[in-house]
Amino acid sequence: MFFLVQEFTLLYEEARFYQLSPMLRELERWQQERLERRRAQACECLVLRVSPDLGERIALSGEKILIEEIFPETGDVMCNSLNAGWNQDPTHVIRFPLNGYCRLNSVQ
Repeated sequence: MFFLVQEFTLLYEEARFYQLSPMLRELERWQQERLERRRAQACECLVLRVSPDLGERIALSGEKILIEEIFPETGDVMCNSLNAGWNQDPTHVIRFPLNGYCRLNSVQ
């Protein structure tokens, strides 16, 4: 089950509103498993590439969930762009063009 953090929160709130106890228990169990998996990992890493000769192009590589936690404005783009060149794996991206979706430069 792959949820973005924002989608999980909305689904959890909706299940609480409608008092769907079995769904709440399953979502809490899933969230707990997810947290345990993250604790078991040695580290979380993002690779940042800055190309000053290409108009200061900034690219990120790493786990989609981690990128979305740091840059929430990129979540919709990563999920909806299944055929993009940087989206080759369901859980990771390679050379995601960050400054195409966020107003950043290499100093920031």
